[in-house]
Amino acid sequence: MRAWQINAYGGPEVLELKTLPDPKPQNGWILIRIKAFGINRSELYTRQGHSGDAVTLPRVLGIECVGEVLDGGGTDLKTGQKVAAAMGNMGRLFDGGYAEMCLLPRSNVYPVNTTLDWATLGAIPEMYLTAWGVIKEAIDLPANSSLLIRGGSSSVGLACASIAKEMGCTVFATTRREHKVPVLEAAGVDHVLMDKGAVEKDIKAILPQGVAGVVELVGIETTILDCLQSTAPKGTVGMVGFLGDTWDYKFFPWMPSTVKLTLYSTETLHTAYATPVLQTILDRVANGIYQPNICLLYTSPSPRDRG
Repeated sequence: MRAWQINAYGGPEVLELKTLPDPKPQNGWILIRIKAFGINRSELYTRQGHSGDAVTLPRVLGIECVGEVLDGGGTDLKTGQKVAAAMGNMGRLFDGGYAEMCLLPRSNVYPVNTTLDWATLGAIPEMYLTAWGVIKEAIDLPANSSLLIRGGSSSVGLACASIAKEMGCTVFATTRREHKVPVLEAAGVDHVLMDKGAVEKDIKAILPQGVAGVVELVGIETTILDCLQSTAPKGTVGMVGFLGDTWDYKFFPWMPSTVKLTLYSTETLHTAYATPVLQTILDRVANGIYQPNICLLYTSPSPRDRG
């Protein structure tokens, strides 16, 4: 098979297109013919060498993919079945989705029933499972409440907007770029805020108590503290991204009383949880309830078509 592999850390130039042996079937592992995969920021961090001991080299990157089962490894999955896969050390401790095939543990693989095209399907797993997890699990956002999305024009931010609007929530979202405002408005965002470092006053001019929850995708100390100040008492800020390109935090000098701060990681995903959630997401995409914002996706199973 062909795959994009790294043998050292660095810039895009360390990605090498190679012909590798096809993965061999293994009991308890699922051999998948990959039809499409998403591109994620965490793969950039891994390529740059920021994932530490979680990665061994050489490695085929890619924390998600969709495709068809070639071998079910003696599990309940059958040849030809349509599946998605995400996280669980995929593309770190074992080879991931930047390839024509991959071999993954059953716990990483989610059988799906959908007629969505491969391009659309390939864009969904990590993006929407992350958005669903931070809103439904980490924040436990009440229906008909309010949500701030810090870094709203990112793929996960737009997915969060879809989910929150379906829940009847008032949605605030930040961007630093004027040309992203129409994108956010088209996603259903009620209040688009230009982010110059602090949005607390803008939010509390509309909701004096603050928002019920925050999805924090920028992940730098100043934005986290501002998000905490923008949150109503007993509300929750859920950290889920690092668009600010930093993840080394010192003690926060001040946090408001009764506001909670938590972290959501899709490394906790497993098939028993993710399979029904992902199926719900796919059904809502198919019915036009969720509208994934697909910017770049490589739908051919051949890595040579990337670019």
